[in-house]
Amino acid sequence: MIQYSLKFAADNSAGEQTVSFYAHSTAGALEIAKNSADGDWAELYQGDALVCRMRLVEETGVWLVEPSQSRAQG
Repeated sequence: MIQYSLKFAADNSAGEQTVSFYAHSTAGALEIAKNSADGDWAELYQGDALVCRMRLVEETGVWLVEPSQSRAQG
């Protein structure tokens, strides 16, 4: 299993939150991330490396996923 962390803005006044978890793959981590994030944006990390940024499309429940520059090039 691979360790991931998800950073997102909490809906309350707590500021940013980071949640760490394990998943078998990046696809699995994205599934966990979309169900765990509050707010309208999130960043998914594998270890210290940014995997992607996610932005929630208003009222649709759909997350737009933008790969990090290093992942997009490599």
